[in-house]
Amino acid sequence: MKKLIFLLLPLLSLFAGDVYWHDSYKEAQEEAIELKRPMLIFFSQAGCKSCDVMEDIVLQEENIADYLDKHYVCMHLDIRDNDAPKDLQVPFTPVFHFTDTKGELIKESLVGKQKEAFFLQYLQLK
Repeated sequence: MKKLIFLLLPLLSLFAGDVYWHDSYKEAQEEAIELKRPMLIFFSQAGCKSCDVMEDIVLQEENIADYLDKHYVCMHLDIRDNDAPKDLQVPFTPVFHFTDTKGELIKESLVGKQKEAFFLQYLQLK
């Protein structure tokens, strides 16, 4: 058994920094309640170039991904088809909401493309 664990440890490190993005508000909320963590809701839509930059570059940064993985329950929702409450819906993208487990905003939402350093600093603000 110990040999198996030592063989798997390097494989687990390959997944460090990977954030699990829920595609359902309800599922993410259940996990947030269980883990007692705030939620990050990333609203995007097809064809949004700023959304693509956030998804493909900013959110892939190791420091950002690690922080999100340890401190938030994350969801990535399409603005046209999602199960988020009405008061969290947005008419444009990208938008990032930071909520508690009840869906109440815990800090001001971020709108638009963000630079990596600013985004990480904002995530860390209490």
